[in-house]
Amino acid sequence: MTSVLPSRRFREARVLIGAALLMLVAMIAVEMGGVLGVAGLVEEETGRAALVAAQMLAANAAQVDAARYHAALRADGWGMVVFRNGTVDWSLGEFGPLLPAWWPWHSREQWEAAGGTVAGPLALGTRQVMVACQPLAGGGVARVAVPATRARTAGRWRMAGAVLALVVGLGGAFLAWVLITRALGPYRELLAEAVRIAHGPGEEPEDRFLVGTFKDAVRRLEASEAGARQRVDELEVLTQVLTREASFGVVVTDMLDVVQAYNPPAQALAGDELAVGRGLPAALCSDGRLALGERVVEVRRFPLLASTGASLGHVTFLSDRTSLEALERTLAEREQMAQLGELSAGMAHELRNALATIRGYLRLLPEADEERRARFVAAMEQEAGELGGLLERFLRFAQPHELLRQRCDLAELVTEAAARVAASSPAVVPKLALAPCEVVVDRMAVGVIVENLLRNAVEAVGGTGSVRVLTAATGDYARVVVEDDGPGVSPQVADRLFRPFVSTKPSGGLGLAMSRRLARLHGGDVVYEPCEGHGARFVLTLPLGDPA
Repeated sequence: MTSVLPSRRFREARVLIGAALLMLVAMIAVEMGGVLGVAGLVEEETGRAALVAAQMLAANAAQVDAARYHAALRADGWGMVVFRNGTVDWSLGEFGPLLPAWWPWHSREQWEAAGGTVAGPLALGTRQVMVACQPLAGGGVARVAVPATRARTAGRWRMAGAVLALVVGLGGAFLAWVLITRALGPYRELLAEAVRIAHGPGEEPEDRFLVGTFKDAVRRLEASEAGARQRVDELEVLTQVLTREASFGVVVTDMLDVVQAYNPPAQALAGDELAVGRGLPAALCSDGRLALGERVVEVRRFPLLASTGASLGHVTFLSDRTSLEALERTLAEREQMAQLGELSAGMAHELRNALATIRGYLRLLPEADEERRARFVAAMEQEAGELGGLLERFLRFAQPHELLRQRCDLAELVTEAAARVAASSPAVVPKLALAPCEVVVDRMAVGVIVENLLRNAVEAVGGTGSVRVLTAATGDYARVVVEDDGPGVSPQVADRLFRPFVSTKPSGGLGLAMSRRLARLHGGDVVYEPCEGHGARFVLTLPLGDPA
């Protein structure tokens, strides 16, 4: 693809350059003609001089024909004179003034000072002549006046060439000045505008400054065009949102929260308080969910920015969450009922097992002797005690728990919990590898979590294995890792391990569920990690330092 130059200005430049070239060609032609003419005249004069020399030689050689040769020289306009002792000794033709004898020089000394050259062309009557003098023996002088018609012609050629060269030079300079002025006019205007925009070139050359300013202006225009296109796209999208049917409301406000535009869904949700030119209702000036009459509306506000980043106001989106809110309440109620059903089923299962055991002993009691009767009563008391402990743990799990946080060392809490477990199960003493970790927690709650994990591990190894406990700080959290080399947890149970009453032991199945709940109240968690081969690993994580 070729670019089209500005035709008018470059056409004027071509005309000026063409005129300058024509004048230059004319000057060269005249100069060449003059040179050729002068060369021809020189050649002709040389021939004439040779002819005259031959005639004079012939006249000196043949005295009888001297008159004829002298007449030929006089006819050609030659003039000769010989001065001896201040008087004319011999003359031929028109030779000039008698005095001084060395005319046009005043004396021989002046002639010698001039280098003994030829003088002329000089005016002699109506003619132009070239004059030459030559000293003779005895103090005489010979003067020759030669017609200078060819010299006049050569002079005319030289004058014409000089005048034409002067005209061409002046014309060329004028044309160059006009051309430069016409060419640099836009450059000066561009440079002045660049200086106005960029506040001067400083130390940078003007051409580089102009090119840099032009490139910077092009980049600004491209960025402005891209911003304008983006702005057009945003306005088109906003226009489509405002004009087309949509399931959510859109309200456009200025920087003072005065309503500029809105769509029908926004009017339906906000009511008659929403109107163009009025302030945005105060309830819609912040994000969140709120009740507007019988509806639950979610409000989201976003800044409306210009292409330069300046704020133009806000775009507020209104979503009707009434149905979603009702659905969320229904799902929450169903989830609570499901959890209650799961807890009830677990409790019923545990109560049924305990009551079945007690009922069995009661059936055997009438027929038992005193020794067996005492054993049966002791067994029923034990079963009733375990049932009471189960109900107590269930109540602790179900009731809300308010944390009483205080700063303490996690390693110290683990040491105390390990001592309590070792006192009740002396067959297995946990091995501790503890690093100091400062946390802000509920001491009793964290002690219950660690004790539950340790008791589960001790029960899993059955008095013949080992239990290891370590603490460490990793990132923003403290970790308590409890490992055992028992049989581990089956994959079928692992997925439901932290649900209430899910356990592989006959101890109630509420320990892990309650431990996870207490850990999450602290902003941490309790997770199960399977070990390679056999065994189990439970990890308690708690935030380090003060809670957020």
